[in-house]
This record gives sequence, structure tokens and C-alpha cells, in this order.
Amino acid sequence: MRHIACMLLVTTVLFLSNETLAQSPSLQNISSVNVDDLSDEQIKQFIGKAESSGYSEDQLMMMAKTRGMSELQIQKLRKRVSDLKSGSNNSQTANIDRLRDTNQSQGSQENGGAFDPFDVVKYQKPDSIDGLTIFGQSFFENSSLSFETGLNMPTPANYVIGPGDEVIIDIWGASEKTYQVVVSPEGAIRIPNLGPIYITGLTMDKAKVKIISRLKRIYSTIGRSSNADVTLGQIRSINVHVIGQVKKPGTFTLSSFGTAFNALYSAGGPSKDGSLRQIEVYRAKELISTLDAYEFMIRGTGENITLQDQDVIIVRPYISRVKFTGEVKNPAVYELTKGETFEDLLFYSGGLTNMAYQGVVSLRRIDKNFKTVRSLEIDKAGEFELYNGDEIEVGKITNEFINRVTIEGPVMNPGEYQLEEGMTLLTLIELADGVRGDTFMERGVIIRQNEDFSLANISFNPRKLLNGEESVVLQSNDVIKLQSIYDLRERYNLMIEGEVQKPGEFVYVDGMKVKDLIFLAGGFKESAAKSFVEVARRIDPDSTTDKNSSAEIFNFPISEKLDISEKDSKFELEPFDLVVIRKSPFYIKQETVEIEGEVEFPGKYVIERKDERISSILKRAGGVSDYSYVEGATLIRKSEYYKKNVSDPGYANDAIRVRKQDLTEIFKRDTLFTNEAVVFKQEEAIGIQLDKIMADPGSKYDLILKKGDIISIPRQLQTVRVRGSVLYPSNIRFNKGSGFKKYVGLAGGFDQRAKKSKSYVIYANGSAAQTSSFLWIKNYPKIEPGAEIVIPQKPNKTPMSAQGWIALSSGVATLALVITQIINNAK
Repeated sequence: MRHIACMLLVTTVLFLSNETLAQSPSLQNISSVNVDDLSDEQIKQFIGKAESSGYSEDQLMMMAKTRGMSELQIQKLRKRVSDLKSGSNNSQTANIDRLRDTNQSQGSQENGGAFDPFDVVKYQKPDSIDGLTIFGQSFFENSSLSFETGLNMPTPANYVIGPGDEVIIDIWGASEKTYQVVVSPEGAIRIPNLGPIYITGLTMDKAKVKIISRLKRIYSTIGRSSNADVTLGQIRSINVHVIGQVKKPGTFTLSSFGTAFNALYSAGGPSKDGSLRQIEVYRAKELISTLDAYEFMIRGTGENITLQDQDVIIVRPYISRVKFTGEVKNPAVYELTKGETFEDLLFYSGGLTNMAYQGVVSLRRIDKNFKTVRSLEIDKAGEFELYNGDEIEVGKITNEFINRVTIEGPVMNPGEYQLEEGMTLLTLIELADGVRGDTFMERGVIIRQNEDFSLANISFNPRKLLNGEESVVLQSNDVIKLQSIYDLRERYNLMIEGEVQKPGEFVYVDGMKVKDLIFLAGGFKESAAKSFVEVARRIDPDSTTDKNSSAEIFNFPISEKLDISEKDSKFELEPFDLVVIRKSPFYIKQETVEIEGEVEFPGKYVIERKDERISSILKRAGGVSDYSYVEGATLIRKSEYYKKNVSDPGYANDAIRVRKQDLTEIFKRDTLFTNEAVVFKQEEAIGIQLDKIMADPGSKYDLILKKGDIISIPRQLQTVRVRGSVLYPSNIRFNKGSGFKKYVGLAGGFDQRAKKSKSYVIYANGSAAQTSSFLWIKNYPKIEPGAEIVIPQKPNKTPMSAQGWIALSSGVATLALVITQIINNAK
């Protein structure tokens, strides 16, 4: 055995020297591993495997000690586990969940089915039948529940000592001595000068009496001036066998405190066909107990028997199961024993919900190869015995009310009220603390439900009802509806538009004046024309004075302080009046233009006059610099489709928006474009002739500027760009006197698909010129510095297919035949 341990230690050290340490240690090699060599990740996986298997920390340390781990290594391992648990609970929990979802550990296979606390328990979904879980099985699949007996509990008096248990003997008083001895496989402990003391098979109390009795031979003072006590130290491990209808049958290693339910949990609990009511425990080939999991888990009275080494637990197949669904607190498949009734089933399921129908419950039963239906009365649940295959469904109560009336509308406390025998509508109104002052007193209605669930309408007069002239007796589910006088007319509003801070709609109030409405709207804007106010009023529909009038207009002056003449101050607004505050014709916001490039003082300039021109701004900017290229000057102007920002979907006004939509439809119909952004540009370049503007200010070349215009004057340009259908598109140095074809030649010349007749030139100022031709003579545009020569490409032509030629020939032949017949007929 020593040779095997040495080989295991060497193998483990080699294993730890490689990168395979990412895997967690198993119980077999952890006994010989130096804890200092283990990484935190390995310790976390160690914890995860252990906790997912249902083992406590004390059990793990005890079992590691029985496998040969030294006390020093155990103390180090305990400290590492404690530090990681306190410092990384979240990561540990996630690691445990990950480990639970991995494949089952190989430890149980290598050990021939023996349970290893470092095996990873594979997570399994609870078994179900027709979508219903089997009641009780989830207890054995809950990772936080292991039915484990704690190791820190006092030793039970009836605990039977066996080989591997550690016994601690303390002597104090006149004599002081402590012995820590382990029960040998032969069943004895050895104390120096006493010889073996056989205690295997004895309970703790009897073993204590026997040991102290033998100690008196060498410690004569015991019982007089000395005392002695015997306690249990480290407990042994036992092997138990779980067979029958369980998910993981096999042999499992437990502590000697292990119980029957601990063993069942280790085996994954009963399988789909296993019984929870008939779990048998055999010891030395004799049946010592039959466990009922329902009694233990529901009533708390079941026996969780402590196991001994080589005990056998057998889970028998179930005998009787019933399905319980509907309005029950825990719908599931329940296992019942012979003689149990519907009352027992109600107890096991936790009872019915508050929405359950409490009259008759429907039961389906198999009777002589046929399904039958029985009706069960809840009050007689204890009298009805259930059998295997029964299916019980508890219905839900309907949403129908009895003895209820509802009142809605302008009462102090609308809502539902209890209907008492002989209750009248007046009594109900008094219960609702009476009607409000805005109640329409000429009519109310009662919506009544007939016996066939149709609805009837009953009208009444609230005024006569309150005066005692009428009386209405209410019935169950009556709904009384009253109306406010304000609900029976169009909502009275006032509108104010124009140059006020908060234009919009306001609630009409009797006696409101124009200045009151302006005050509520936040007062005038700076742009408001405060000289007069316009009020537009609806025409009285009952008026017959002028059928052509659509509104009545009132105008009167008002000051910035909202002062009004004494006559006009008496003018009161009426519902639906529209007040308009005009914009002052003299209010104009500053508008700017920008001049950039080769001028003395580039930047933004405010438009001084409405007719200010390019020459004026150029003069204010100090004129052009010595390096300017006047012929390339460009005016960049925002188009009517300009948006203030990218997220703003609107345009300057509705007219432009409608025009854009119309043009879009025309362009799409005529297939003139596919990209809308190309046509509706937000900014456009306008070619200007700055040299002529400077020579003759105010001429037709000197354009009037608009807000946002940008005058761009470039520096001297010395290149010409050639692009399109040429062999080598490039930028070419400008040579004075070189013509169009010269630059095309410097770019490699035309390619085979060049459409020469449609070539054109774009000049630096944004203007363009196209190639013209007379007969076969082409007249190419003049080239200037900064110009761009564009050579378009011929469109692709698809050659006519053989079928096309055949169709064309057939058409020509047919046409010739028709012409021949016409000529013959003419003769």
C-alpha cells in the first residue's frame, strides 16, 4: 500500500506540473496533493463539486483524512476553502451552477459505483407525466437540500461503534491523560499496558462503561480523585447500497451518521416509476424499516433512519398514482396508498385555491377498460377512496356576481355596493353620499341584466327621484349611470396663436378677457405686433343673418402692458374663440453670410440691407488677396430643402414639402433618378463671375445674398483633373494654351467605351460647359485652371438573342405578306 501511495504522489506532482491543473482535484489524488500548489480556481471547483453533491465541509475534511491526507494539509485546505467562500461567493455560485450542468464525473464509474463527494452531479429535469410533475421528486433534485446529518451534533447514545471510528479518552484530576485511538478492523482499541478492548457493535454508552472499567486497572484513582470520559472523535465512513427504482442505483460512501434520505439523495431519488411511499431498508438481510417520504416531507413525523455499513435500501415501484389538476395549490401527480381518500389528497396538495369551485369536483376513472366520470362532493372528501389512474380536476368559479349593484357618474362615491332586499335607487344614492352639483338632473339610466343575460335599459328622472316623486327597486347586477352636464356638451376651449410665449389651447372660464388669455399664454414675444389683437368667433349655428359668413372677426388695439381701452376691456371671450397675435413687420432677426478663402478678413458678416450684394460683402472683407483665383470663386447657397439638423424631418414650410413630394413622384414615374439625396440637395454651388462683379458692382452678375450663403474664393489653381472613360484618370498640370484633347491625351486618351459627344467640363466656380458638334466637327469647351474634364461612358448594349432575330424575321415576313395582299387586292 505504501508503494501505491508513493506512486500516487509522484503521479500527482507530475500532474500538477502541467497545465492540466485547470481541472479540479478528485478525492483520489487530493490526499497526496500539497494544498499550497493548488490554484484558487481548483479550490473553487473542489468546493463546487462538494456542495453540488450535498456534502458539508466537516464531512469532506473527515473523508479526506480517511484517504490519507495529513492533518496539516487538512488545516490548510480548510483555510483556503474558508477564504474563498468569504471572498468570492458570487463566482463560487456561478461555478457550482456550471459544474452542475457538466457531464457526470468519472469518479463513480472508476470506483464501481461508489459515491465520491467530488463527483459532479449531472443536473436532470424533474420527471413529469402529461406535463405534471411527480410530487416529492423535486426534494431529491434540489441542490440546497441534502437530508444530511450534521457532524457537529452530540454523539447519539445509541450510536453503534464500528471499525474506523476515533475514540477520545480524557482523564483529569489526580491523573491527567488523553488518548486518541481508532477502532481497528478487528473491532478493538489499544491502550498501552491494557491490551485490546473490543468495542465494535457496542453503543456509545456501553462502550464508555467498558472502557472506563478497563482503565481502572491502571488508573486506580478513577472514581475517587480522578475522572474519565469517553467521546467520539472522527467518525468512520460506511458503504450503503441503493437499488430498485432510483435514478442512480449503486454503492455510496456516507458518514456513519448518514441516513436513509441522505443515501436516496445521493442516488438522485426515486425514478419516474419509483415509489415515495414504500422505501425499504434491509440490514443483515432483514427488513428493519419501511419509510414513507410523504410522512417525512409533509407531516414531519416520518423516520429518517440512521444507516449502518452494508445496509441496503430498496425503492419499490409505485402502486397507485392519481393526477390532481385545476384550482389546486400544487397541481401534480400524487402517490397514494391503499385506503387513502380524497381528503388525504387535499392535504398532500395543500388544499384548493381561493378561486376553486367548492361544489362538485369532476373525477375520471378507468372502470372495466372504459373511462367513467364521477362527481365528488367537497364536503364528503373523507368518504371517497381513490384508486390508481384516477384523474381529478377542480374547476374555477365563474366571474358572476350576486347581490351587487354599481353606480357610475357624478356622485360623491361611485362604485360597487351590496344589494339588500328591497333596496331602492334613492337608498343607493344616499349610500354614495349623494349626487354632485354638476349632475344632469333630467335623465339617468339603469342597465339591467335579464334572466337570459340580455341587457335592458330603464330610464329615470333624478330630480323626481330625489324629490320622492319616483321610486325604483333595484335588482342584482344593476348598473346605474348618471351624467355630468359637462359631459353632455362639447368641451369649451379657447385658442391663442401667433407671437406669444405659450400658444395653444386653454380651458374656457366664464368672464375671461383677451388680456387674461394673453397673460395665461406667457405674454408677448419680442416679435409680436402689439398694436392690435384679432379675435375670430364661431358663427352661431342658430343665426340666420348671413349664411355666407364663416366667422365673426373682432379687432382692437392693446399695449405691451396689456392695457386696453375702456370700451374694449368689456369684451369677453366666448367658447371656441381664436385669438391671434400678429408678427411685427419691422421685426427681423440678424442674418449672416460667410466669406472664406483668399480675402483680407474672412469670416461671418451680418447682412446690413435686404438687397445687400456680393460686392458689398467683398468690400467689407477688405477685398481679395494677391493669391486669390477670382475665376474659381463660388457661391454656396442652402436650398429650399435644407434641414436645420439631421434629426429634423421637416422643411422650411409645408409648400416646399408638398413640392418635394410632387417632384419625387414625377421623377420616379419618368425614371429620372434612383437616389433622392442626389436631386434634393440641401446645399448647392452657384457659379459666379467674381471678376465681372468686382469690375461692375450692382450689375446683373452681382447677386443679392441670402441668409447662410458662403462665398468661397480659392487660392491660385494649377491643375486640371481628368476622370471618366479615359485610360489613366489623373490630375494634370495646367498649361496655358493646351486644349481639351491635349489633357485627355495626357490622361491616356479615350477608352473604347468613351462617349465623346457627351463629354463636359466643370469649372472651379461650379459652372459647366458641354461639348458641342456641328455635323462631324466637335467643339470642345475651353480649359481653365482648376477645371475638371468628365468623359461619360456609353451605355451597355445587350446583343439580340437568336430568339429575337427569329421573332424579328417572322415579323418582317408577316408584314411583307400583308403588304403583298393589299397590293393584289388593289389591282
